[in-house]
Amino acid sequence: LPFYGSHGFGEIREAGKRPRIDTIYYELKQWELNADSGQRFGSANLSGSIYVAHFLPEVVQDIPDEIVYAALDVLNNDSLVQFVSLGEGLKQSWSRPVDFSPRFSSLQHRWHYLCDVDSVQTAFSVHQSLFPAAGLPNPKPDPMCMVLVDKEGRLRGFYNPLLAKDAKRLKEDIAHLNREYAYNFRTHRFYKFDDKLERNTRNP
Repeated sequence: LPFYGSHGFGEIREAGKRPRIDTIYYELKQWELNADSGQRFGSANLSGSIYVAHFLPEVVQDIPDEIVYAALDVLNNDSLVQFVSLGEGLKQSWSRPVDFSPRFSSLQHRWHYLCDVDSVQTAFSVHQSLFPAAGLPNPKPDPMCMVLVDKEGRLRGFYNPLLAKDAKRLKEDIAHLNREYAYNFRTHRFYKFDDKLERNTRNP
């Protein structure tokens, strides 16, 4: 999958290895908002997880049906992916996932409602970081679309919830991203790429 946002080049240092020059990809800065549980929740909680994020401005009174369908599809399709709704102080008026459908009963713990009430950061500032000034797809994605974020907080895709083809592509891209991690693609950090595979002699 492509990496969005501005790219740079710099020295990569890893323990026990010589420094190397490699591509530096755009990564979301650390952020933290208030969850509907009243607890702080942010990038630290999502570290190591693939997630889909979207933003709702203050004028939107509830989660649009298109987002609900997309959330159900994504959460049902992958048992590890997270879904994040960012809103401007409207958490009390938003319907809970199980209000939409009882099918969310086993999934709602992975759908996070976050807002900026009593928070140092704002949902809008987090939303802005999902749409950096440079390095976005052409044509530029709608600011109300869904964004796919990988385990390191990098932007990997943009999807219009109004388009069935984008909803399908989102699931395909999540599966593709999981394969990247499974095969230790060099574009991901924290893997020891020099380790040799050990063959099980009983099951060659």
